[in-house]
Amino acid sequence: MIELLMFTLSFLILMAVGIPIAFAFGLSGVFGFILIGAPLDLFAQRMWTGLDSFVLVSLPFFILAGELMHGSGILARILDFSKMVVGRFKGGLLYVNTLVAMLFGGINGSAVADASAVGTMLIPAIKKDYEDAPLAAAITSTGSIIGTILPPSVPMIIYAFADGNVSIAALFMAGIVPGILLGLSMFVVTYFIAKKYNYPADDTKYTFKDVILIIRRTIVAGILPLILIVGIVAGIVTPTEAGAIGVLYALFVGFFITKELTLKEVYASIGRTVNISAIVLIMMSIGNVITWWLTMEGAPEFISSFLIGITSNAMVFLVITFIIFLFIGLFLEQAPAMVMLVPIFAPLATTYGIDPIHFGLFVTLVTGLGLITPPVGICLFVTSSIARESLGNVFKRSLPYFIIMTAVSVMVTLIPQTYMWVPKMLGF
Repeated sequence: MIELLMFTLSFLILMAVGIPIAFAFGLSGVFGFILIGAPLDLFAQRMWTGLDSFVLVSLPFFILAGELMHGSGILARILDFSKMVVGRFKGGLLYVNTLVAMLFGGINGSAVADASAVGTMLIPAIKKDYEDAPLAAAITSTGSIIGTILPPSVPMIIYAFADGNVSIAALFMAGIVPGILLGLSMFVVTYFIAKKYNYPADDTKYTFKDVILIIRRTIVAGILPLILIVGIVAGIVTPTEAGAIGVLYALFVGFFITKELTLKEVYASIGRTVNISAIVLIMMSIGNVITWWLTMEGAPEFISSFLIGITSNAMVFLVITFIIFLFIGLFLEQAPAMVMLVPIFAPLATTYGIDPIHFGLFVTLVTGLGLITPPVGICLFVTSSIARESLGNVFKRSLPYFIIMTAVSVMVTLIPQTYMWVPKMLGF
């Protein structure tokens, strides 16, 4: 246990002095190997085995498909559709922001990409019409985490890899209802905010011809998630094959339907995909080393004995785990938190009789909340920089949304019947 405490202390110190999380993990891992006298060549070997999975090839494909769809002008079409559907309410742009986040999140599956793309397009508009930059950044950052729940979801793929005992397709199906509930909960908060400040509505008039045109232009965006989800759920393709098909479809849409995708944008999309994928995969490889080291040090057995000693009730275990993951989310991003903690807590959840799909959705949702909580809430940083507002002001305005989304998360955690019927209906 002394080695475990020293490892934890070294990791916290490295993070405190500003070392990136991946390198803090890696250096702490090397220190841990030295403490127990393990050969360092084993460190490199465990890093390699941490990436030796065909499923992980799907990650860059999913990310690239989302990037290409954004470069194809799809986001602008989704924006037009959302304005037509909810823009006529008071504070219409706030509703539009949330709906766009839900629809676009269902295409790219990444909260950070969602926050950046949606924020770049809508934060300036909300600032101009409502003169409320902190609110514009707040609603964009909170709405972005819906993309981690609605399928196809990159964090769910990461969770499935870290667990190794849960179906990606089942997780995708389990995320549909909670994702919709999160969006509706944001609509409720927006209603009261718009009413309080008497924000204007969009008075654009749409003819029947306009409605048909906007719907037709938006359908091409909706086909991509259908291809990915139906193909995976029906067992026609693997997640990796679905991702590759998604990339081909995005290229086809961009070059031949919207005709807005250029070779320059394809190159830029590939570059962004490489950067994002590299960050995630480095974290996963090092996370595999840390998980192995923690296992050798008996951390899973210690945590298991400790929690079982506290309670034998599954609901109490979930509440305790909810608090632990929410706290961890303050300091760790979603991917490293999953890679480090899921191999420890997922088997423990099974001993409590908790369905692996239920636990996977729960972990994805709670770690997603960490993306909008300082000091490491990366989506808050993204949107606050776009809005040119302080992180404190943005987080303050996001609190009503964060609170109600946390309440939805608690409900989803404790009442899995609200959404588990979807994967069960499909035979998972």
